[in-house]
Amino acid sequence: MSHVANIYRLGIKELWSLARDRIMIALIAYSFTVSIYVAATAIPETLHKAPIAIVDEDASPLSNCIASTFYPPRFKQPARIALWAIDVDMDRGDYTFVLDIPPNFQRDVLDGASPASQLNVDATRMSQAFVGSSYIQQMVMGEVSEFVQHLRSSPAPEVELAVRAIQSQS
Repeated sequence: MSHVANIYRLGIKELWSLARDRIMIALIAYSFTVSIYVAATAIPETLHKAPIAIVDEDASPLSNCIASTFYPPRFKQPARIALWAIDVDMDRGDYTFVLDIPPNFQRDVLDGASPASQLNVDATRMSQAFVGSSYIQQMVMGEVSEFVQHLRSSPAPEVELAVRAIQSQS
């Protein structure tokens, strides 16, 4: 029983010590109010005007359909950039996502092959990177499926999207 009484006395002593420490009370109040509110509201769970660029090496109707699916409010209007500009623009922080559509993409899809497009993701923007890569993969798959179904009745081939995370050297 003396252990419980000892613990009780030490607890009371700590509470009196805390009551005299105004800075600690302020930090505790901040931690359980403002800090939680800021964390809950500052990090969006959905994309909002995420910067995206497209490297269209195919220049086909299918690649144009894919590019046209990225529009506000989730994405900014996609920029068309050259293949050599991917690393430079992403290192500069211009884009969170860069989708590279390879040459002969539409032809390979229509031939029944499974072509791979590449998605480069700036991993320094973690919340957008995780959510956005899923959105983009679904959007590309949806456009490919819809494109193929309009041209023939057989099911669309799977398109493999290779996601690459780029860490900025800032």
